[in-house]
Amino acid sequence: MNINNNANNQKKRTFIEAARQTQIVECAIETIASLGFAQASLAQIAKRAGISTGVISYHFKNKERLIRHVIEKVYTSGDSYMRPLIQSATSAREMLSVYIESNIAFMSAHKTYMLALLEIWSGIRPEEGKESFVFNLQEGAIYDLVQILQFGQKSGEFRTFSPRVMAITIRQAIDGLPPQIMTNPELDLDAYAQELITLFKLATDKNVTLSV
Repeated sequence: MNINNNANNQKKRTFIEAARQTQIVECAIETIASLGFAQASLAQIAKRAGISTGVISYHFKNKERLIRHVIEKVYTSGDSYMRPLIQSATSAREMLSVYIESNIAFMSAHKTYMLALLEIWSGIRPEEGKESFVFNLQEGAIYDLVQILQFGQKSGEFRTFSPRVMAITIRQAIDGLPPQIMTNPELDLDAYAQELITLFKLATDKNVTLSV
């Protein structure tokens, strides 16, 4: 038995399987975005990918598991794009600005991802384990923002406020954008980003006096 050949063949199979899974997930995103969540059957996804439904079933237990990978793909792609930009910032104020700007830039460049995610949220039905999975992804995004906001408070750049409440508010402002992108293709996303940056600069700046 040639052990090295067996190992090489296993690596090739693993590489091919990973590539096939990526292809299926991308085709699922495109299918959901174009046909809607309810109409994006495994047969339709397979047709777009040029494969049989059996190939999809081989890589993913069922449609729900595939949708889970789709959601994860959107979140991780956004994180991979944004994180290096945010980490290159030298102050909390700059980090927050880059966080908002890069998030909206990613949405602008990946409108198909955003439409697919909107379709999933509108059509998905709760099942055991699904809510905790989505919750963990959302909590991860909030956690990153909380770290930036706490850093700004410690460095003296930001006023005193609840970092979690502010982080959730920022996320809500950003997450409300995809429906606007879909219904208003002419929306100036650069101006939108700058408006949010200004809004949350005023909301967090220690030099801004707030009166009730």
